[in-house]
Amino acid sequence: MTECNFSNRFRNIFLSLYALLIAILLFLSPFSQTEANILYSQNMTIETLIVKEIYNYLQTDWSMRLPFFILSLFSLSIYMRVIEEYFKRDSIYYNLAIIIYLLIPGVTLSFILVNYATVPIFLTLLIVYANIKGNRVLLIAVSVLLLFTHSAQFVVYLALALYGYKKKEWWLLLLGVGFILLASVIATYDIDGVPKGHLTQIIGIYAAILSPILFLVVVYAIYRRAIKKSRDLLWYIVATAFVVSLLLSIRQAIKITDFAPFVVLSAPLVVAIFRDSLAIRLPEFRKFYYLICKSVLIVLLLETSIIFLHYPLYRYTQFKEILLDSSIYEIPKIVEELKSNGKVCKDEINSHDLTLYRYYGISKCR
Repeated sequence: MTECNFSNRFRNIFLSLYALLIAILLFLSPFSQTEANILYSQNMTIETLIVKEIYNYLQTDWSMRLPFFILSLFSLSIYMRVIEEYFKRDSIYYNLAIIIYLLIPGVTLSFILVNYATVPIFLTLLIVYANIKGNRVLLIAVSVLLLFTHSAQFVVYLALALYGYKKKEWWLLLLGVGFILLASVIATYDIDGVPKGHLTQIIGIYAAILSPILFLVVVYAIYRRAIKKSRDLLWYIVATAFVVSLLLSIRQAIKITDFAPFVVLSAPLVVAIFRDSLAIRLPEFRKFYYLICKSVLIVLLLETSIIFLHYPLYRYTQFKEILLDSSIYEIPKIVEELKSNGKVCKDEINSHDLTLYRYYGISKCR
């Protein structure tokens, strides 16, 4: 750890422990407000279709989460193949890219909960992988599926068009433009509002999802690879999603779930910049970069630990405000009390909690 060198043995131990903790939360975490919103959403997307169909037959928390967990495993498998284009397999940088990716809070949650990030992450990684392998049929097929996700998929198509133009692969340019036009009809992303200073808000959210230090390093990695002109398709996707989200946030409040699935794929870019920075410096001048690496890992580990330990933190500490959603514990208690008194409705339910109460069979009294 002194120099951010992780052996294959350490990586395997990390993956085993990570999988164990994910499995525990997958089955034991109460249903969340975000999951209830997806279940009762009126928008017909791949995510809502999966959840509604499973709920109609099984009606259990873990059964709805299981497909998203499986997709996340597939995403990890594809991710490991994608980063082989950046680092030698089983090298310290390869292992570091895996560990950073899995410790990103948004990625960890995509393994555990029904969410809008899992499917776009999976499909975007497939697009990058298909491009690496030169598989045009797979790339086109996955691009079609991406149209029906709950995300700002147009940024991926814009990235394809920009990448195709830069590489003079005109079929990619035409493909990207064509899918942008399709997305404007099939999956319209509203661009409206007036400037209200949402830029600082979106920067804060990115810092929370990625961790503050990693966020700064991601911005630096985007910039460095741009000026070095080492811009591959993954860079175009990450950079386009990030820049477009910032530009739109100047005018309107954006949903971070629309853009975050593409930005969290930046881990290979970050580790590649770290490797390149070390390569051109003598050992005695590498301490600063090792410090940055250790700081990123420590902050990521602390934030991800909050996810894994959220129930003990809720139950035994006063730091409930740091939890992602404490209502997942509080609402079931209220519901149990109401039902024990023979009630199936509650006098006052705020709009934010309405779908979660509905999931537990409680409506608002009229």
